Amino acid sequence: MLLALTGTLSTVAAKQPNVIVVLADDMGYGDVTALNPESKIPTPYLDAMAARGIVFTDAHATSSLSTPSRYSILTGRYPWRTTLKNGVLGGYSEPMIAAERSTIANLFQRHGYTTAIIGKWHLGWNWSHRTDNPKEVDFTAPITNGPTDRGFDYFYGLPASLDMAPYLYVENNRVTAPVTAHVAPQKGLNLMHGGVAAEDFDAEKCLPNLLHRATDYIAQHKEQKQPFFLYLPITAPHTPVVPTKEFVGKSGIGPYGDFVMMVDYLMGQILKTLKTNGLAENTIVVFTTDNGCAPYVEINKLEQQGHFPSYIYRGYKSDIFEGGHRIPLIISWGDRYTGTRNDDLVSLGDLYATFAQMLGDDVSTTEAEDSFSFWPVLTQNGQATRPNMIIQSGQGMLSLVDRDMKLILGAGSGGWGYPNKPEDLKNLPALQLYDLKNDPGERHNLIKNPQYADQIEQMKEMLRRQIDSGRSTPGPSVGNDTKGHWKNIDML
Repeated sequence: MLLALTGTLSTVAAKQPNVIVVLADDMGYGDVTALNPESKIPTPYLDAMAARGIVFTDAHATSSLSTPSRYSILTGRYPWRTTLKNGVLGGYSEPMIAAERSTIANLFQRHGYTTAIIGKWHLGWNWSHRTDNPKEVDFTAPITNGPTDRGFDYFYGLPASLDMAPYLYVENNRVTAPVTAHVAPQKGLNLMHGGVAAEDFDAEKCLPNLLHRATDYIAQHKEQKQPFFLYLPITAPHTPVVPTKEFVGKSGIGPYGDFVMMVDYLMGQILKTLKTNGLAENTIVVFTTDNGCAPYVEINKLEQQGHFPSYIYRGYKSDIFEGGHRIPLIISWGDRYTGTRNDDLVSLGDLYATFAQMLGDDVSTTEAEDSFSFWPVLTQNGQATRPNMIIQSGQGMLSLVDRDMKLILGAGSGGWGYPNKPEDLKNLPALQLYDLKNDPGERHNLIKNPQYADQIEQMKEMLRRQIDSGRSTPGPSVGNDTKGHWKNIDML
């Protein structure tokens, strides 16, 4: 186990491991063969990573949508504590992370790391405007309150999702090419909402571009003068589903499978670059995804071919059901592991506390309020410390997972999946309770079973307490950014 920090930053730099967090976009638990032996998509590089890493089987995003999930990764805080109660931000949105809030990048900076993000931001920033009209953006002026103002020394990437305007790259705080083009709206697997674009933007070349930038960044640290933290939130396999010609037809089940194989290949190249540059043994590599697979990638066709991106779990992206937020999480660290599976309850928001413990950092009471460390798992000296978890659906519905029981504040999926329409919900109980240990597919709602009456009340009280106090970790109450407006909060 690594010792707590002592001495100068140069001493720290010599001892601490590099950290790389790769975040896929809209990729399901069942898309990785190491987690779903019945997967129809070959993922040889991720499987090899799992064979010499730790595979977490009960890992979750804090939300089943992109923006709120990413907020938790960077802040260690539940996203519903902010003003964003449902949905996601767009490419022109203002910043979600408050200027005074510490991020995981700030955490690493405090301990002598150089920090970088390459990929999709999707947490808002401030554009400059030519006039008082918010639509009149001055793309030649620097952005503010973006990644380099939130703890990252370097940024290269996109404002939001690959299908959202404006379609362009930003390096540090400036757009990299003139915004003189336009992308027409498209539907289906090639979904693009349409809007202005930079003259060098090509959706199909985006993932290879991010991979190239990431491997170059890693290679630059070959001499290891300073440890680095690289956050690599890639744009795939989110729509538009645009595998390059080398991967077209490779999976045998369609474009989505081909695109997942490109993500797998990217992971292989990241690991290869670490090894080539002598950095593999001293680098912790995390692979995960921001939420479950999106239902609009022709899910029916995939299921008809025997591939289930959510594996045995119910629902997809945006849903409160497990398929919306139970995600792959694989962590490797040189040759320290021999391929183990861990069943502890963990959240992507726990990365903050985990690396804080690695660094010996006592976070403040107003920092990472919902983050629990699983560092003992990575050092093979213990278990994850998270006792329960609150998860949010795309529509803002909350659920509490307490050990194996899951209480949902509302009826239906809470997202895009069935049931979600008023006519589907009118005859359903107002709350849902599932025994995930015996019913992982969430098929049997136990909310009316008198056997669980006391437990339901206890879970309601736990949920209410964590909402009101502004934190789920031990410590003083700190409050939330708003004083209410949570969906179905009256049910508590």
